[in-house]
Formats: sequence, C-alpha cells, structure tokens
Amino acid sequence: MKMKRFAALAAAVCLSISLFSGCSQSGGKTITAPTSEVAQKLMDSLSFEYPLNELPAEAANRLYKLDGEILEEQAVYVGTGGALADEVSVWRVKDEKDSKTVQEAAEQRVENQKVSFKDYVPEEMPKLEKAVITVDGDTVILCVSSDPDKAKEVIAGFEK
Repeated sequence: MKMKRFAALAAAVCLSISLFSGCSQSGGKTITAPTSEVAQKLMDSLSFEYPLNELPAEAANRLYKLDGEILEEQAVYVGTGGALADEVSVWRVKDEKDSKTVQEAAEQRVENQKVSFKDYVPEEMPKLEKAVITVDGDTVILCVSSDPDKAKEVIAGFEK
C-alpha cells in the first residue's frame, strides 16, 4: 500500500515539474538577440533629445546595485548630464531565476529617478511614470522614453 502511494506521489511530482518547467515570466517568449543589439534598436527607433551614453559594466552595476556575477551580458545607456530621464538598459542573466532581482533593480531605479526629477525637472516625470520594464525569460529591459508604446513594439519584435 505504501508503495502505491509513493508511486502516485512521484507521478504527481513529475507531472507538476513537467507542467511548470516551460513557464517563464514572458509566457514562453524569449529574446535571443544580444543585449547590445536590442538596446541599439530601441535607441534607433525612439526619439531622444540627446544621445544616450553607454555605461561601462562596473558603473552600471553600481548604479543599479547589481552583482555582476549574475549577468551574462548587459547594455546600459543613460541620458546625458543627468538632466533627462531617458534611459535604455538591457540585461541577460546567467540563471533565469535572477531575472526577478534585475527587474526589482530596474523598478528601484525608476522610483529613485522619480524622486530626483520630481522637483529638479518635473517635465521628465511622464517618461518615468510610463517607463517600460519587460522580463522575457533571462532578459530584462528598461526603457524610459517619451514613446513607451513604440518601445513596447520594438521589444515585441525581438520576442520569439
């Protein structure tokens, strides 16, 4: 009798694992293009008042308070001189479970920017209020621009 219960439990566990193994935050969609290609396409497709500056990996990791060890690759571009909220950041994590950590870092960055820009340059607030943060499997994207709908369209073009 114990053996039958054990077999039934094992079968249930195997079924659960097979059902959930294909799930991701992206609903099964993934982005396979290099992070630099995704970031460049966003910058080419959207209008920014000034060119965005690429941050070296170490500076980007400090800015977002991320452990670089969890990242496979990244492309982080921020507005010139800090007067504009414009930003394009794309990360690929080594382990998909770390996508949540990067997503939370992107969300915190947007919240920090809202505090900074609220009184400093309030005209930038609409961009921050509509910041696009997307998680597609092991890829996390943050885009702060004046055209969030276009940003979503560009990102969707990379999903497989």
